[in-house]
Parts: sequence; structure tokens; C-alpha cells
Amino acid sequence: MTTTTKVYVAQLARLYVFDPNGDRVGRARDVVVALRLGAVPPRVLGLLVEITGRRRIFVPVGRVTGIDSGAVRLGTGMLNLRRFEQRAGETLVLGELLDRSVIMNENQARGIVVDAAMEMTRGSEWLLTRLAVQETGRLGRRRGRVHQLDWDEVTGLALVEHGQSTETLLAGMRGLNRADLAAELMDLPDKRRQEVAESLDDDSLADVLE
Repeated sequence: MTTTTKVYVAQLARLYVFDPNGDRVGRARDVVVALRLGAVPPRVLGLLVEITGRRRIFVPVGRVTGIDSGAVRLGTGMLNLRRFEQRAGETLVLGELLDRSVIMNENQARGIVVDAAMEMTRGSEWLLTRLAVQETGRLGRRRGRVHQLDWDEVTGLALVEHGQSTETLLAGMRGLNRADLAAELMDLPDKRRQEVAESLDDDSLADVLE
């Protein structure tokens, strides 16, 4: 098995999570990070993992011993099974950072965050180091070209963005059944849940809320 030291969060999400005995614990759903001042890359705190009964729990990143193309592997089976509750200072990468509007420092062009990569440092600390940013036109429409940028090569993520797009977030939910989609929405922060609700037509929203 080849263990990676860099992984894009959109690829990590929905990978199965296994304990040291090879037993399946659940499925990765998101990554929790702590934003820091200035251009310092956010520190990865842990993974949001969905276990039996669609309950989502927090698994500290220090418990992760390996990530490969098909699985996340933990160094212990001892986990806190309490339902995850987001705390002040915590940010969900897929739930909150995707679809954020940013400015690329090199050319001052505007773009939208469509993915983010976490990377292990030499000191075995995981940081959110890279962003995949898609250019947008004058009207905010995405024009297709995607730039792979270091965290400090963009600005705008420190500000609260109202009316944030949901295009990338919803694209990652395609194919989910109603129950799983409802669970995804219920675990979003209030701001993002409201933005998703506003972007869905009445019939789609009614299906989710049934």
C-alpha cells in the first residue's frame, strides 16, 4: 500500500475509513480545519466521519496513519462516538470553503475555490496548503480554466462571504439518495444550509425535506 502525504479533499470525501484491524468504521465526509491569521495555511484538525445511523463524528487527524487511493486508515479503534458539533474557530473545507470567491494575487483575477489539498509537513502536521481555483468572468460565471495555487497566492478567504455560490458543493452531492442528501444538508453550518435551500427549486427542496 502506498500512503500519500498530499490529498485533495474532494477526493478524500466518501473514502471508507478503517481501524487497525481492517474493520470499516465509516466514511469520510469532510475535513475540519482552523484558519489562521494572514497567509499562513490552515491547520487540519481532523476528519468528519459518518458512521452507522448517519451519525457524523470527529476523528482527530493524529489518529490517521495512512491515506491511499481507496481508504483512510486509523491507528486506533478507540473513537469518540459523540455527534460532531462545530466549534468556534473550526471550518469545514467542503461545507464552507468550496465555492468561496477569491482574488488571485499574481494577476488580480477573480475566481472560485473548487477544491483544496491537505499536505503532511516534515513535522507530521497536516496543513491545507493548496487551492484549486476556477477563473470567473465579469458576471461571476466560471470560465473553465482551473489554477493550482498555494494558500498564500490568493486573498479573500478571511472575510465572510454573503450569497456564496453552491455550485461545487451541490455537484459533490449528486447521486446521493434523499436520506443521505438530507443528512449532508443538516450537518452544514446554518449559513451554508440557507444558501443551498435558496439555490434549490421548490420541488427539489420539498423532496429533501420529506
